[in-house]
Amino acid sequence: MLGTGDAICFTDGEGNSAKPPHKQLVYAGTPNAGVVDEIENPDPQAKTNNWYTEDGYGGGGFGSPVYGGGSYTDCSSSEQPGAFAVLSYLASLPALVNPRCEPGHYYLLNNYNPGYFGDGSNAYTDHNVANTPFTIPPSSVRNTGDALLDKNVSWAYFGDQFNAFLKDKYQLHYGTVGKESDQYCNICNFFQYSTSIMTDTAVGRRT
Repeated sequence: MLGTGDAICFTDGEGNSAKPPHKQLVYAGTPNAGVVDEIENPDPQAKTNNWYTEDGYGGGGFGSPVYGGGSYTDCSSSEQPGAFAVLSYLASLPALVNPRCEPGHYYLLNNYNPGYFGDGSNAYTDHNVANTPFTIPPSSVRNTGDALLDKNVSWAYFGDQFNAFLKDKYQLHYGTVGKESDQYCNICNFFQYSTSIMTDTAVGRRT
């Protein structure tokens, strides 16, 4: 939201809206293979007041079978889990609030890994055992970098330990200390989600 002023939705990686994995096997043929449901269901679990039916990242990965999921919703439909209450509330307000939820679009609700590694390679399609399937496909949503480039305004994004990340794109050393330490925050760099920035080598050096 900071980089785009808009929500990112799940796509086929080519800019076309698509449905996220829904109770289906992902990473087939790898040690990470597992069934996930990445469509959010914030309705409460029975007999609880703060546990939801499907919410958040899920678990596993990084060499283990993945499970769980959550984090996308088609908020355009009141029939989607949890959407009715929100849409009803917005409709009850004295001033009209447009939820801006396009039909058939599944919007990201929580943090997911970006669609690109720091070197510009596609992180969503990379099934390396050290990667996570909880990665959003590359996004074509317009961002602040696009707006600045349109006006020929130079810009740069500074991320602490980005050089370490370039040498450790699966962040095997994330959180460690010492010479190989990699403390870089990939989800903090909104440009790593963007196809227009990460696939355009003319935009600038990635160092």
